[in-house]
Amino acid sequence: MGRLLNLGKKTMNMKRNKIFIRVDSGVEIGAGHAMRCLSLAQILKKMNFDLCFISKKTKGGISKLFADKGFPVYYIQDNHSKSKKSEIIKNDAKQTAKIVIKHQTKSSWILVDHYDLDFKWEKILRKYVNKIIVIDDLARKHDSDLLLDQNYNKNLKTRYNKLVPKKSIKLLGPKYALLRDEFSILRKTVKPRKNFKRILISFGGSDPTNETGKVLSAIKILKTKKQFTKEVNVVISSSDKNKKRIKQLCNSIPNTKFYQNVYKIGKLMYKSDLAIGAGGSSIWERFCLGLPTIVSIVAKHQQETTESLAKNECLINVGPAKNLSIKKYVEIFENLDIKKLRNISKNSLKVVDGHGSIRVAKKIRLLQSTC
Repeated sequence: MGRLLNLGKKTMNMKRNKIFIRVDSGVEIGAGHAMRCLSLAQILKKMNFDLCFISKKTKGGISKLFADKGFPVYYIQDNHSKSKKSEIIKNDAKQTAKIVIKHQTKSSWILVDHYDLDFKWEKILRKYVNKIIVIDDLARKHDSDLLLDQNYNKNLKTRYNKLVPKKSIKLLGPKYALLRDEFSILRKTVKPRKNFKRILISFGGSDPTNETGKVLSAIKILKTKKQFTKEVNVVISSSDKNKKRIKQLCNSIPNTKFYQNVYKIGKLMYKSDLAIGAGGSSIWERFCLGLPTIVSIVAKHQQETTESLAKNECLINVGPAKNLSIKKYVEIFENLDIKKLRNISKNSLKVVDGHGSIRVAKKIRLLQSTC
């Protein structure tokens, strides 16, 4: 923590920039975008930046967490119902611009992390802000001063060459994975896994195909056959539509614990030997702690990164979630290769070190010199 506090002291005499962070969360899109923005915001706050969030009030959203952590939150209306995509983008940009104009300072920036907002949205906001920072995973066109894509991709270095302005700073790869400081702290004493007695099931803030339920049902079958004696920890969010059934399943399976809305999940990951989850941003949290993971792909944009990481023996890829059944998960558990899991634990530790948020924050601080 001392390291982070020192970063703040060094910038006390620098111009105080206001950064508006446009991000959403909820049942449909999960919490990954919001959590990584929050991780970065907490570091930037220590660097004397003035930060606030702009979000929609959505079912299962975590915007209250921003306020709980001391950040102002401004809300915009959701007009997605029957509008065309171009109208949705324009309306979102206009509402965001109004908030920026009302609360802006001499130097206002916007940071956007949203799959529904693109180059057109950024172009509208450009006239109201000094800098635009974009976090993306999809290799799209952007009008950015700094772009972050923390994914693992075979074409990493050239991925955005023709998609962002030449002067745009590009931060590419898991080296810049945005993690909370709890992970860098736990990382100091973590060791590669050798024995596999504790399993963590967590599919993030959204689990549309109920992979949690499928995995638990598979474990219940194996425990009934006395083929599975491991401790199981299950983490879901309050927005999970299957939460009642999942809790019932947990209660019916020996040595299984149920958790809901766990903010500091790092401790559970640290104590676990094997994880089962989605291919989203939580991959980097597991990697930081050397936790081998069985990954079910729950969204199309997760496929390329998951497949590349599996090819390099950093995780086990079991394919698209929609194709997975309870029977398939039973087979996956029955065919686990302990030697392979040990190698995966060692390999994943090399990909993410837990200091990505600090690296990104330092790069953002450098933008001040060009204001």
